[in-house]
Formats: sequence, structure tokens, C-alpha cells
Amino acid sequence: MYKKKSRLDVICQRVANHGKVCVNDLAVYFEVTPETIRKDLELLEADKKITRVHGGAVKYNYLNKEQSFSHKWQKQAHVKERLAKRAAQFIHNAEIIALDGGTTVGRIPKYLNHLSNCTFVTHSWMTMMELNKAVEEQRIEAEIMMLPGKANTEQDVVRGPLTNQLLQSFKFDKAFLSCGAFDTTHVYEYDLEEALVSRTMMQQSAKTLLVTDSTKRDNTASFVIDSLQEMDYIITDYAKPEIIEFDPSHWLQM
Repeated sequence: MYKKKSRLDVICQRVANHGKVCVNDLAVYFEVTPETIRKDLELLEADKKITRVHGGAVKYNYLNKEQSFSHKWQKQAHVKERLAKRAAQFIHNAEIIALDGGTTVGRIPKYLNHLSNCTFVTHSWMTMMELNKAVEEQRIEAEIMMLPGKANTEQDVVRGPLTNQLLQSFKFDKAFLSCGAFDTTHVYEYDLEEALVSRTMMQQSAKTLLVTDSTKRDNTASFVIDSLQEMDYIITDYAKPEIIEFDPSHWLQM
């Protein structure tokens, strides 16, 4: 039986050797419960030895740890308001719209007006509340659907197999997505299950709009949502670099 300090040393060594470790694998190896391993990972992350990700841990990288929803909501707020206002202009009467859990996408309902016969589907509690407010204020006439799933209270969303299963029942006119990071080729998310939700929204949608501020450029996040070129529109405050192959008329710098 390994004592705590020995477990922590071995976990650090495994992360260094393999780049990533899984909670369940470590629990079997050390003959302890997954909860014990999660507590070990919490300690190691506090000491900046590793970065926790869904189901395990990776090498420590302060950029690879997603900030809390409340912190992200305040960050770049004036830019996010501008991007959300532009994104709202793409939504028209009688459309079925998917909105993900991003803090820019979550602002879109504030700018919706004079819409009727729409359906909005989201996995974000904040976005759902903003949509409800738009209905109560009679700015829009719409059905609002909150997806089921496993709660991630730190990020104010639900996700998981149940979320994706119901998403596959829809055919969306447009999906509005955020991201944890993007570079010249791909769009990324910090959490695997949230990346899968975004990917499923894309697959079920006729058009996909990425709404993201420039602080996400070249960040480090672990999981690919899709290639940048698969987005139909990009709404951002970041000028399109020449190196990125993308229709300039669909790259909307605000």
C-alpha cells in the first residue's frame, strides 16, 4: 500500500513520463478509491505540479486550467458585449438556434428583439435565464429548451452523454459556439465533454458561428472541437492573419 507522499511522487512521475494520467487508472494502480485520487490531484494542482482536466490530470500549465464562469463573465466584458450584439443580428424569425455555454454567447439574448416563432436550445443556465428574460420582456416570442445532463457548476453548464443524445434529435438553423482557445488551424475546449457538446451542435446545424474574443488566440486547451475552416462565420475582435485560410467576408472583426 502506497502512503500519500509516495502516491503524489508516483503521480508526478507518471505525468512527466506520459503527459496525462487518468483517475480510474490511478485508483486501480494504488488500490484506493477514485475520490482519494481526486484529492491527491487537488493537492498537486495547488502546488502547481499538475493541471487537472476532466477524468485525470496533465502537465502543469496555467493556461490549460479553465477559469471560473464568474471570472470569465467579467473578463473583456465590453468586447464580449460588442461581439454578442453583432451575433444577435444573425438570428431571424422561425429559426431553431443552438447556443452554447460561453460567456460571449450567453450575452446574445440581451440583444434579441422583434423575433417570433423561434426555438432556442442551450446547455447553459445563464443563457437560459437571459432567454427567459427576453421572453418576459416581450422582446421575443420563442420556445426555450434547457438540455439535460451532468452539471458542471463551476462553468454553469450541463454536459455528458444525455446532453449529446438529445442534441442529436434537433436540426438547427444556426449554432453559436464559444471556445477555450483557437489557433491558425483548430478550435479547442478545456473540457472533453464540453468539446463534444459543441461538436454535436455543429454537426446538427446548417451553419455554425464561432463567437470569441482575441484573448483565446493561441491559448492552450486540451480538446479539439473542430477545424477553424469548418466554421461558417467567425465573429471576433481579432484581425484575420494572412496565414489563416478563411473567407474574409465571413471573418467579422468587431
